[in-house]
Amino acid sequence: MNLLKSSLSFILILLLTTSLKAQVDKPLSLEKDLHTYLEVIHEVKGFSGEILVAQDGEILFQEASGLMSVEHETEMQVGANYRIASITKTFTGALITIAHDEQKLNLNDKVVTYVPGLSDTFDDITIYQLLKHTSGVPHNEGIKNYWLEISKLPLNRQQAIEEFNKLDLLFEPGTRMHYSSLGYYLLALVLENVYDSSFQDILSKNILTPLKMTDTGVLRNQQIIPGMTSGYHLVSDDSLLVAPYRNYSLLKGAGDMHSTSNDLLKWGNSFLDTKLIDEEVRKMIFTPDHGYGLGWYIDHSELEKYYHGGTTWGYSSFISIYPESGAVIILLSNVSTLPMESISIDVEKIVHGLPFEMPTPKKAISAESLDPDFYEGTFISDSGKMKLRISSQQNRLLAQLLGNPAFEIYPLGHHTFFGKKVEIEIRFIVEENIIKGLEAERMGQTFNFKKL
Repeated sequence: MNLLKSSLSFILILLLTTSLKAQVDKPLSLEKDLHTYLEVIHEVKGFSGEILVAQDGEILFQEASGLMSVEHETEMQVGANYRIASITKTFTGALITIAHDEQKLNLNDKVVTYVPGLSDTFDDITIYQLLKHTSGVPHNEGIKNYWLEISKLPLNRQQAIEEFNKLDLLFEPGTRMHYSSLGYYLLALVLENVYDSSFQDILSKNILTPLKMTDTGVLRNQQIIPGMTSGYHLVSDDSLLVAPYRNYSLLKGAGDMHSTSNDLLKWGNSFLDTKLIDEEVRKMIFTPDHGYGLGWYIDHSELEKYYHGGTTWGYSSFISIYPESGAVIILLSNVSTLPMESISIDVEKIVHGLPFEMPTPKKAISAESLDPDFYEGTFISDSGKMKLRISSQQNRLLAQLLGNPAFEIYPLGHHTFFGKKVEIEIRFIVEENIIKGLEAERMGQTFNFKKL
């Protein structure tokens, strides 16, 4: 009996040890896979920044790659600060729903009730429609000379409203969806009205202080922020430009915040419990319409998730929350034009054990037989809002979207070209040896252009 007991004890210990080893091996394998992936996207896509993955509040992976400052060759550090651009909208959406829960406003109220000075163009627009991007208010480019002039100016509230009053709505409010940062600026003004306080103070009191997000705040162009990374714009291959100047006054509530991965993890985790955002408010935030909640995109396909990305000059960001698995994925980079959504999908596949292929660079064919001059020209999108210029310089072919730096494109074959680290594929439409237009595919979307 003693021998049998000893044998059984040995077997139980062996099984327990094997079970514990299996539990430990999984995160170790995850860490290895994500480390390899980070190295690959640094080389293939030019990613410079940080990836953080957590589950049920526990950090499973957190690493950085690239440079905080290219000029000083300073290596990227975990916990650095970044401009998070449109992730700001997730905070504004939550603040509006909190104000609604406190009965300071109703989501069906008209925005003109809280923002004096708006023209009658805005009379029928509700707070709810601004939250959902169904108001008809255009995105930033709806403002004349936005990128060349207005985006660089420190506009006060009155000057901003004057610009708004020049706008034309894209459609009747509530009938369609069109993403609009200008709409979220108006929501920030609504909050300042009902709380009789600044957006920064409202944000701090209701979210940042309760969650102890001490490294997060509202950007000021002249402000020095400890640990802030320098921002760069990726143009081609390994070519970076210092990020062009942009004033953040017209991005209040829409894209004017900075943060760190650890602080954003606190924000993501707050939606997985009820300490800050209670169940009723959370239900309001994550009820989708056109795939968008109140400040968050919502996906109920293969993996249920709430997510939002952000892009501004010099910075790219992304956050995903997975309510079923309890996972949170955060991507922060000090390089603009990176395909953050596709990177986040790669990471979620690794984290959730879904089929995944490591990215590999496309290979250009020989350009010796190509005539770059043949592809030159200016192309306009079907919507009429985007112009793409293709030019030939020193036997190289460059693409430039109006208002952005040019980048080199490389031949794949049959009038098809691609950007190496600017993730885009361009297919020229050729009829009887004459270029009629082109298709540009970027981040899963296809845009059609006609040649002018």
